[in-house]
Amino acid sequence: MEMSLRGVLWGFGLKVGKTTPRTFESRIRELVAGHTTLSTVAEALLAARSTLFEQWQKLEKRLRSLAREDRRVRLLMTAPGVGPIVALTYVSAIDDPGRFKSSNAVGALFRVDPQEISVGRDRRDRPHF
Repeated sequence: MEMSLRGVLWGFGLKVGKTTPRTFESRIRELVAGHTTLSTVAEALLAARSTLFEQWQKLEKRLRSLAREDRRVRLLMTAPGVGPIVALTYVSAIDDPGRFKSSNAVGALFRVDPQEISVGRDRRDRPHF
């Protein structure tokens, strides 16, 4: 939404510049002041931005709650860089670890090749069939 607003305003020669999440809305209103049509468009996009942010916060709260309830997810989250979304995704995909013969089979589920990780090759170097 923010990039859409920036793009619309840029088309009219108005540059938003650097903002923070808190100052973005006021900067947009400052730029569109006196432009009736732009003001209408900006208000609609700001309302959509606000609604998306509220829903995102609710979703994040729910994900954190789900993560707290599962000991496997909490354990995975102790690894650096692993948050609730990654941990929940992994746990839901690997519902029964016994169905995998090896850790390589788990990697294959996520399309991860252990040699790519150890050698540092890019996935794009691998032929796709």
